[in-house]
Parts: sequence; C-alpha cells; structure tokens
Amino acid sequence: MKNSLRYLLFGLGVGLAIALVPRLAVTPSADMVMAQGTSQAISPQGLANHLKKINAKMYGAYWCPACMKQKELFGSAFKKINYIECDPQGTNGQPELCKQANIRAYPTWEINGKRYEGVYPLEGLAQLSGYQGH
Repeated sequence: MKNSLRYLLFGLGVGLAIALVPRLAVTPSADMVMAQGTSQAISPQGLANHLKKINAKMYGAYWCPACMKQKELFGSAFKKINYIECDPQGTNGQPELCKQANIRAYPTWEINGKRYEGVYPLEGLAQLSGYQGH
C-alpha cells in the first residue's frame, strides 16, 4: 500500500511538472547570450567605438580580477570604453555613481538601459549592444 501511494504521488508530481514546464517564461540569461556569440572575430577597436557611441558603461574596480579579464579582451581599445571606477582608492574613483546605480557585482555593463553582470566575450557584448561590424 505504501509503495502504491509513493508511485501515485511520484506520478502526480511528474505529471504536474510536465504540465507546468511549457508555461514557464524563460528570460535569456547572460550565459545564454554569451553562448550565442558569433564565430566571426569582432574588432575590439570597432566594438569599443560602438559602445562609446551608444554611451555604454562598464562599472568595475581596479583590484577586480574579472574586470582585468574584461579589459584584456579589449586590449588597447579599452581606453575608449566609458569605464566607471567604483573603488574610491582607484584612479578617478566614482563610488557615488556606483552607489546611485546600485552596482552589486564587478564588472557590470550598462548597455541600452539594461544591466549585465560579469565578463562577456566581445561577441556577447556585440550582440547585447547591436554591433554589426567585425
């Protein structure tokens, strides 16, 4: 009797899960966007120019390893990025802007009014920002 009840409850649980899955809304996550990056090489210089043109921002801290990795992906083109240093001890530190923007993680990109936390490959940033060049 106990086993029959267990199987019945298990079956009901599986059936309910199957019925609900199609109704769940999935918002693309950062990982999804990064995985959908193009296979073509993106020009760091071209992308940096585009991000500057659309007033994209990267919030970070000078001591943050992930921020350093993001900067390395751009190389010398990073100097064109609108970078906001969140640590008051960093060069041109602007912690008040980071606080006003409610920055919770480094790096955080602000692109077209949306926030994206974490390191992104150039292809992912190109997709998020609508950059079409290579």
